[in-house]
Amino acid sequence: MFLVVIGTVVIHLVRHFYKRSANSLRNVRGPPAENFVFGNLRQLMSSEGYNFHADLTQHYGRVVKLHSLLGANDLYVFDHAAMETILVKEESIFNMPDALLAANHLIFGPCLVSTSGARHRRARKILNPVFSLSRLKAISPVICEIANQQTSAELATKITCESEVDMLEVLGSAALEYIGQGGLGHSFATHKVEALRDMKELLFAAKRLIVPIQALPFLMKVLPAGLRRRLIDYIPLPDLHLLRDLVDSLNDTSRNILEEKKQTLNEKNNDLSGQIGQGKDITTLLMKAVASDQAESWMSDEEILGQMNVLLFAGTDTTGTVMSRCLQELALHPEVQERLRQEITAVSHCVDLSYEAIDSLPLLEAVCRETLRLYPPAITASRQALADTSLPLSKPIIGVDNTEIREVFVPAGTLVHIGIKAANQDQSIWGPDATAWKPERWSALPETLVNAKVPGVYTKLMTFIGGPRGCIGFKFAEMVMKTTIAILVKDFVFSLSEKQIVWKLGVAEAPTVGGKHALPMKVKKVIYNGNVDS
Repeated sequence: MFLVVIGTVVIHLVRHFYKRSANSLRNVRGPPAENFVFGNLRQLMSSEGYNFHADLTQHYGRVVKLHSLLGANDLYVFDHAAMETILVKEESIFNMPDALLAANHLIFGPCLVSTSGARHRRARKILNPVFSLSRLKAISPVICEIANQQTSAELATKITCESEVDMLEVLGSAALEYIGQGGLGHSFATHKVEALRDMKELLFAAKRLIVPIQALPFLMKVLPAGLRRRLIDYIPLPDLHLLRDLVDSLNDTSRNILEEKKQTLNEKNNDLSGQIGQGKDITTLLMKAVASDQAESWMSDEEILGQMNVLLFAGTDTTGTVMSRCLQELALHPEVQERLRQEITAVSHCVDLSYEAIDSLPLLEAVCRETLRLYPPAITASRQALADTSLPLSKPIIGVDNTEIREVFVPAGTLVHIGIKAANQDQSIWGPDATAWKPERWSALPETLVNAKVPGVYTKLMTFIGGPRGCIGFKFAEMVMKTTIAILVKDFVFSLSEKQIVWKLGVAEAPTVGGKHALPMKVKKVIYNGNVDS
């Protein structure tokens, strides 16, 4: 039985990718394939892939042809007019790839990143009010309290006069607690180490399985769920077994939280002021909306679990990663760090900062925006054309035959990789210093950028993608990032470690030292008169 299934899958994949080996893309330039079986896929997805991505942007133009599995052709796109077509104007044609939707469904359950069409639009409509700015401002005191009383206090216990601290662990723990209390109404304080480890392992295991995942849509159509699960034991892929166990653990955690919240909502009669998150967390708000009498707001428990899973998984790792990048850049630019500290202490000397004060700081705003621009946690996003269409370009590219191409025909089935990092560093609109970290650029953006219709949900950036599938939680992420950086920079001075830090590409980026995830930094306490404790 097992061999029959494997043979059937192989035949299906060959047919599927043969259909995508479209001659219509033959005039679009791109790198040579590594080999026929994998094309450029392993280079694109490699944890060491920074140089490959940089080579794409520097040598082939804003639309690049990539070779995929078994001779199929993909596109790599960071032209802003083409991205607007993909994400906004023809969003209904460019869906998330079937393999990605299927993988997300198996990992998270039914949620925003595993559904499409009417089902996705309905869920988004229910969730939009939950993520509104007014709702997020209501939870901001909880976020500030975590940053002040837990994150800053925890860091203070780790240092003496000057200590080297793993800031990835500190910031990852902070992000987990923000998502826990602000997102789920739950504290992970007693088991954060295990939770963080599991999420990081899940991220990298999923990426290592990118090739086998291509078979998921077919398998989900022809095999019942119980049989698919039993077959995992017979497939000699350790990462697949690890992924199954981690998914079970993630789902059990969310299910236990949901059951506890349902019981609390029934017992407390809506008086949740003494609960974690004070009843203002995203999950509680969603449950209240679902419990209303409005039929269009109804969600099953499985759908609520799916939203919880993706919030916990996606929010924690990406938020911790981008805050790590921010502190590293502030350590590389001590003069900016000092100016930021002065800006923060000008509004709060020896008292806890409120988010209202934090949100009014222009340099902090510029530091966070510049970090999000230069270091998006996910550097690509994928879409797949459901029908033949064309992508208009903001500027022509030069084809293989040296003619100008002003519009690229995209055959149905073509996979399109949106270059998030490439778009954020496009020198034609950001200027020749686009690859440099310069917060001051936000005080006077170049005219080329102002005039460009960049379709991101976050002003002029593709970090949180764009269109109807843009990141629904980007305002929450911004609030968490600003709050954490402001409070830590107010209380501590950060400088670089002598250890070599190597960043790796996963589903999200991650810093490593000697192959292990870590971001060692030297940390000193700032005493109340503004001096460094020495």
